[in-house]
Amino acid sequence: MDFEEPHGRPESATIEHLVDSTLGGVRSQKHRRLAHAACNHARNEFRMQAERQFQSWIAARQASEKTLTDK
Repeated sequence: MDFEEPHGRPESATIEHLVDSTLGGVRSQKHRRLAHAACNHARNEFRMQAERQFQSWIAARQASEKTLTDK
């Protein structure tokens, strides 16, 4: 990790929130750690992709249940 790298570069230092406050995490020092910008971004993308897949799965289940009850 390079503390001299400009913000936004893959090697630059960022603060990763282990439990994102938008997902109910508490903003405290113990829920944060240093991470490379690229690693932090990759983990966030993975988390968001999983969330989108889960929402899609829920929507498909709800549509399937509605189809069964409409018959």
